[in-house]
Amino acid sequence: MNSDVSKLLHDLRSKCSSLKSAAELFKDCSAAERKEMLALMNAAAGEITKTLEALTKAL
Repeated sequence: MNSDVSKLLHDLRSKCSSLKSAAELFKDCSAAERKEMLALMNAAAGEITKTLEALTKAL
């Protein structure tokens, strides 16, 4: 496995971990915080998608 693929996999694990953490915290947020948290979670999901697309191209 080349270094680009290794970096992309590392990035993917990190982004997925961040999204998982946000989902776990979500239940403890106020209504206003939930809207903000959802926006951050959507942005993270978009970054995960971009990373997966890059990983697909790298293989």
